[in-house]
Amino acid sequence: WPKTNANVWGEGMKKQAPLVIGVVLLVGALVYWAFAAGKHTVQMGELNALLEQGETRIDLTEVTNFEWKKVDAFGPYSTTQTMEQTLGITIRFGGGEVLESSFELVFADEDKKLTSVTLDRKYGNYSVKDNRYLVVEK
Repeated sequence: WPKTNANVWGEGMKKQAPLVIGVVLLVGALVYWAFAAGKHTVQMGELNALLEQGETRIDLTEVTNFEWKKVDAFGPYSTTQTMEQTLGITIRFGGGEVLESSFELVFADEDKKLTSVTLDRKYGNYSVKDNRYLVVEK
C-alpha cells in the first residue's frame, strides 16, 4: 500500500474548509430560491395569449397556480414605495420604478410580495377588480 497521511484534513484542507462550506451554503441557498420562486407562477404564455385575443376581463385564478390576499396593477412611473403603501406590504426583492411602456401586476399575501409580472401597455391600461379580475381598458 502506498504511504498516506493519516490526517485526511491536512493543513491545506483546513485552510479551504471555510471556502468549501461557503460554496455548499451558496448552492443550497440557490436551490432553495429556485424552488421557492416556482411556487408562485403566473402562466405568462396563457395570459399574453388572452391579451392578444383582445380579452378585456381576465380571471387571474385561471392563469396562476397559487392563492393571494391582494393583487393590484401599477401603471407607468409607479415606484416600489407606492406599491408597498397601496398593498400594505414590504417588497424585499424585485422593486423599482415601472417603465412608461408597461404595468406591473403585483400579487401579495398579508405582508409581502409573492410575485409580480410586467404587462405590456400595447394591449391597453390595466386595473384589478374584486381582487381577482384583470381589466384591460383600451
